Amino acid sequence: MKNQFSLLAGILFTLNSFAQNKSINYDLDFTRKDQNIVHIKTNLDLTEAKNRFFMFYHPSEKNPEGEIKFVKNLTVKNDKKQNQTAKYIGDGTWEIQSATIGNYTIEYDIITEHDSENWDHCGGYDEVAYKTPDGLFFTGYSLFMAPDIPSLGDIKNVSVHFTLPKNWKASTPWIKTSKSNDFIVNDDLRFLLNNCIFVGNHYEKEIKIGDFELLFALGNPIKTYENDFIGLMQPIIESTTTFFKGSPKKKYLIVVNESSVITDGSAFRNSFSQIIKGAINKNSRTNWGHIMAHETIHLWNGHTLIPKNQDEWFKEGFTDYLTNILLTRSKIIDEPTFYKRFENVITKYNIIRDLQQNKTSIKESGTNKNQNRYLVYGGGALIGLGLDIEIRKATNNQKGLDDFMAEMYAQFGKTNIPYELKDIIAVADKVSGKNMQWFFDDYVTGMKRIPVTEYLFEMGLQLDGYLEEVYISAIENPTQKQLEYKKGILGL
Repeated sequence: MKNQFSLLAGILFTLNSFAQNKSINYDLDFTRKDQNIVHIKTNLDLTEAKNRFFMFYHPSEKNPEGEIKFVKNLTVKNDKKQNQTAKYIGDGTWEIQSATIGNYTIEYDIITEHDSENWDHCGGYDEVAYKTPDGLFFTGYSLFMAPDIPSLGDIKNVSVHFTLPKNWKASTPWIKTSKSNDFIVNDDLRFLLNNCIFVGNHYEKEIKIGDFELLFALGNPIKTYENDFIGLMQPIIESTTTFFKGSPKKKYLIVVNESSVITDGSAFRNSFSQIIKGAINKNSRTNWGHIMAHETIHLWNGHTLIPKNQDEWFKEGFTDYLTNILLTRSKIIDEPTFYKRFENVITKYNIIRDLQQNKTSIKESGTNKNQNRYLVYGGGALIGLGLDIEIRKATNNQKGLDDFMAEMYAQFGKTNIPYELKDIIAVADKVSGKNMQWFFDDYVTGMKRIPVTEYLFEMGLQLDGYLEEVYISAIENPTQKQLEYKKGILGL
């Protein structure tokens, strides 16, 4: 099914080669019916797809068709401009009922009523589409149709043109051309689908940090807080670049809007969306800042370092661990706030293991990410802590998770080679100089309890409490070794 992560991963990363040399252009018209409809026109070569094309979708119990529900007025014409019959065969896929195969002009409308649905089952509306008084947010998945082939990465030369109402602009992570509202998509079709855009009369701010070109697309009510966002992003990007000993050179779009529902965020190839509920200030930054930092770190771990199969504990859990320690190192949060945030990490792990009696391994928890969310994030973050400590113990604090992640990035991020669990173990062996198989057998694929109290004690921290009520504090009279571990991990 097109909605399944396993197929998505296969589509994104399959290395089989398909002939797809023709350029694809998508024309998006936002001027129809007071912006309640987006009209899209494209020309697709469906030779390899055998006349099938598709759109990703997220089905739910109440809406089994997901985003397909909002596709209207679909028409298909062949290269002789003759109308063709396109049959919806389910699973987000259409098939052109023609004896011949080749190029087709496809036009359709997207009704901008996604806000009427509950998208919690797929991460929230910030991973689909939503409307604000300033404009319209979309992910590429919810806008664009594509040939139904296994390797979308083989489709190059993709461009997008916007027709917009007066005073509107299109904020995208793609490359602007000399033409107005015209963009070339970076690399291939995957960077069209797995990104977000915001189109409207919102506020834009462009800055450069190192190799990053950051484009902020801010809802007008929050544009006065641009310095708060920049003040967070700059040290996080700088510290993450240092941590991984390198960074992807990218234009990076950050869409931020107010929300009446929840503070949340979603990362894509070279963009992310953030919605913030409530006040935006130094106090609330503990919440929205953590999410913004987490999604930014995904640009390294998640969208450059990419798993071959399902390893959500590493992609999400390690990213959450890095978020906590890099926010502390950057002095965006202080030591007591770190304690509080890491208490929440431990609580998540305790709840799912002790109160819910969940017997899923941390490795397998990502196969049902929503149900095992606390194990993916909480358990994965504690694996990050454990590996950090074990590497430091093995190397007399000469190396830590910094060196491990930098090695992962060098071997798999910079080379675009998807990693597997065996690769993670091999890198851990290399960096620590020890055989680390036991660690992963016990805590990642096995069911042994992560010795959190012992790991925290190694860095001079004390853990008290039980189940969902736990407290971290600094021990009295720490040894020099404990202080050195603490400094190595938190920079304190």
